[in-house]
Amino acid sequence: MAFVAYGRRISVDPTEVRYDYGMDEDDPGRGVLVIPVADPDSWFIEGCDDRPRGAGRVAGRAALHHERTGEWPENASVFS
Repeated sequence: MAFVAYGRRISVDPTEVRYDYGMDEDDPGRGVLVIPVADPDSWFIEGCDDRPRGAGRVAGRAALHHERTGEWPENASVFS
């Protein structure tokens, strides 16, 4: 079974990076994924207590790209 999660960068500043997150364009659970620059593992979905698996994979993809290049990617989508 395929897995897809989308993360499109909304903004980045010295303290956090924010991504539009969802499983697809029409996902009713879409939200804003916030990744603290100082501790990417403490990511969260703005206004939500849940930590969806897909959001974690998007956060991980973005953080890995940042670690390797020093830049936060425009798109941190995951397809597997």
